Amino acid sequence: MLVDPDRQPQLREVSVSLTPRTILLLVAVILFLLAAFGIALGTLNLVTLGLAAFAAAFLLGDGGISLRR
Repeated sequence: MLVDPDRQPQLREVSVSLTPRTILLLVAVILFLLAAFGIALGTLNLVTLGLAAFAAAFLLGDGGISLRR
């Protein structure tokens, strides 16, 4: 298959929505990475904070709090 050099590649827009759940998951990953590299923030335990952010992300639905039974 030959490629036409005059043809421009098609660009598509991708929208990314930063929901509270996404932000909490990103915070959790950052906290876990900081803890893995041995960075300390005083007396705060970064693994515990990362687990709390991870758990809070799953309590939040895509648009808000979602406590399912």
